[in-house]
Amino acid sequence: MESTLTEMEPDYGRVLNGGGEVLATGAFEINQERREIMFRPVVDSSLLDRETGPLIMELGDGRMLEVAAKYMRFRLNGPDGERQSIYRLRYVSGQEARGFPASR
Repeated sequence: MESTLTEMEPDYGRVLNGGGEVLATGAFEINQERREIMFRPVVDSSLLDRETGPLIMELGDGRMLEVAAKYMRFRLNGPDGERQSIYRLRYVSGQEARGFPASR
């Protein structure tokens, strides 16, 4: 049986820029109906904020989704009192991204 985006459990993935460089890694959940990805980076290095080109979300199973350049960032206080960031990304299509490097 082929996996769809709605069947995915919370997983671990990473955000890449157009050159294939890793900008952030962390847990994510996909909401297919809203075409959104809630992404919680392990370390928020603010590289996502500085990136101006196309973004790719590499899922745990190796598939890649093209992500819109605009996103929302939420800064919350975590249970241990540390600030954490959660990104709401919108993916452009349900198909794999085209023209981007294969996963490494």
